[in-house]
Amino acid sequence: MERVILAFSKNETADKIRRMLDGSGYDIYAVCHSKAELLRSVTDIDEVLVIMGYKLPDAVADEVMDDLSEGHKLMSIVRADRKNEIYNQDIFVVTLPVNRQMLINAIETFVGIIERRKHRAKRTPQEEKIINDAKAYLMENHMMTEEQAHRFIQKRSMDTGAKFTDTARQILGI
Repeated sequence: MERVILAFSKNETADKIRRMLDGSGYDIYAVCHSKAELLRSVTDIDEVLVIMGYKLPDAVADEVMDDLSEGHKLMSIVRADRKNEIYNQDIFVVTLPVNRQMLINAIETFVGIIERRKHRAKRTPQEEKIINDAKAYLMENHMMTEEQAHRFIQKRSMDTGAKFTDTARQILGI
């Protein structure tokens, strides 16, 4: 069972989300109304999923994520026009409107992504060098940023079904 902390400035919003999660197998551990209150609530918890809106009275989602410990996950439910204002890639963003099934599916997807990341095999230093060399090649020869180069390799890997490292090797011609 996943522990959940709801962090919303308005009680009504937190109550709506709590009702959506009733009977879903997710334990609402606490409801917080500020970043300070949230950080006090997660102090003694190793793993928790925080569900919040775009902002609390004392912080926006990116600032909250910066202060959460490893093992704490953050999902932000936002209006579509706010989605691009969240920069931290570790925040799972869900856009409004959202219903019960969409919320539960989003949580299950997010928790599954985190679990896969935990169990993913670490790359060897040699594999990291190949990936970095492929990114450098793309950046130099195709005027990409590092993030664009990474996403290019990632997309090509997904499109071809090849491993990330194998795609980097292919780009380098090795």
